[in-house]
Amino acid sequence: MFVLDGSNSMWGQIRGKSKISIAKEVMTELISDWNADVPVGLMIYGHRRKDDCKDIELVAKPGKVDRKKLINKVQSIKPKGKTPITQSLIKAALAVNASKGNSSVVLVSDGLETCSTNPCASAFSFNLLNPGFDVHVIGFDVNEEESKALRCIADRSGGKFFRANNAKELQNALKKTVKVVTAKPVLKPKPQIPRPSLILNAKLCDACKHLTPLKVDWKIKGQDGKLLYDGLGELYPDDPKIKPGRYQAKVRYLSSVVVRDTELVIGEDGKQVGAVNLNGGSAVMFAYASDDKMLAAKPIHYHFYPITNGKAASKALDQSASSNAKNWLPAGRYRVVASHDQIKESAEIEVLAGKETRYEFDMRVGYFQPNAVLSPGGKPLGGFMDYRIYKTEKSARSGRSNGIFVLGAGNKKTPLRPGKYYVRAMLSYNRGSTSVVKVFPLEVKTNQLSKPVFDLQAGLLSHKVTSEAGNKIDNIDYIHERTGKRVSYYNFGGANTIALESGRYVLKILSGYKTHTSGAFDIVAGKTTSVEVKVP
Repeated sequence: MFVLDGSNSMWGQIRGKSKISIAKEVMTELISDWNADVPVGLMIYGHRRKDDCKDIELVAKPGKVDRKKLINKVQSIKPKGKTPITQSLIKAALAVNASKGNSSVVLVSDGLETCSTNPCASAFSFNLLNPGFDVHVIGFDVNEEESKALRCIADRSGGKFFRANNAKELQNALKKTVKVVTAKPVLKPKPQIPRPSLILNAKLCDACKHLTPLKVDWKIKGQDGKLLYDGLGELYPDDPKIKPGRYQAKVRYLSSVVVRDTELVIGEDGKQVGAVNLNGGSAVMFAYASDDKMLAAKPIHYHFYPITNGKAASKALDQSASSNAKNWLPAGRYRVVASHDQIKESAEIEVLAGKETRYEFDMRVGYFQPNAVLSPGGKPLGGFMDYRIYKTEKSARSGRSNGIFVLGAGNKKTPLRPGKYYVRAMLSYNRGSTSVVKVFPLEVKTNQLSKPVFDLQAGLLSHKVTSEAGNKIDNIDYIHERTGKRVSYYNFGGANTIALESGRYVLKILSGYKTHTSGAFDIVAGKTTSVEVKVP
């Protein structure tokens, strides 16, 4: 299983070329030449969403190589997000069935884990569970700190580490790795698993049971203030020795934001005194998109804003969340914002220590994809159109309040809550200002696409205005003859084609510091009216 870094840092440059471009070229060549007898899979992380530690895509489980599928996917990568190495390795291990037989994961990364977990500690647990499972790591354009951290993953899982600083070195590193993973497997003897020399305990509440030690990450500082231990809650004989005494520790549950800076006390018997209370619980969110509340809204994003003294924080917690999943949070009140396309809903919830809180969001939506024509059967006006959507006809006709703005038309679908609306359709033809405005009713139904074609009952005016004295045509106003109101204006010379609602009009022309009025003419829906005017 190849695990490929698609995080935002892959936009970094090597000799004027982005790392992701280099990786695409090298991986494409590798896949093209892949031995069809060797099952292979692909996983990518950080390539679809920003600030989401769950952005991990299993493109293909290990199996017969599908060159076209894998190459197309590699070529489509657009780096965006974070670097969730630990969770990617766990998912990759499950995909290759790491608990049985010989299997390998090849990680290509250009940096450190950015999702507050410890991939090196996880790699050690892989090796304990199955010595036939290896994680090989290629550090692509990494510094010494990054190289050390990535090498630790390979070393502690029993894999190989390679460092590559350019395209040629990446190509060579992949070839060496492939040679290792495709060689005839030699089953390693299963080691005698040592007993932990120290178990560190944490819990979610005072009355809660101890959490599984391998699900809690500890960063412990020594008496000199330097990092003494960075790993999971089970320490083995080859780990640093933690002598009796008091230590500053940062304790985190899984890769969540349930984290606490606390004091760790080791008694004279070499065991932990008490257990660290992380004071956390879980929030399970669900957003439904159907009237029967059964269909989940996708894609959906949840953001948690802690509430302090009745006021929600301006910045959300760094906690990616998905529907029907336990999102571990510190106990307290939160404003939760659920986002589905452009639709947002919010609610206040309370997370209790050691408890689970559930909440459902109504995210039912329909979709609006408009177009407009001058008259029935006419050519769609497409990009000449803009639309604003209002709840009342009065607001739509006045256009004074802010409605939902939709730019142009075509393939774009705008999500809207199910219900009845009014659409203010605005036509700006050619280089003129908005010249036709009409209001239409609209009904949006759950999970349905509304594709109205609005009949503007308008025609085109093609005019040519000249000055007998040779003066410049400074401005032309289009005036509705009956009302005397200016419909639009034009100040780019004397020739133009503009759309106007059907009716009778005159032109008011500014030239040579004087205003002139043309004769009246009619605009007919779907037709083009040609007018030539000469002013003194």
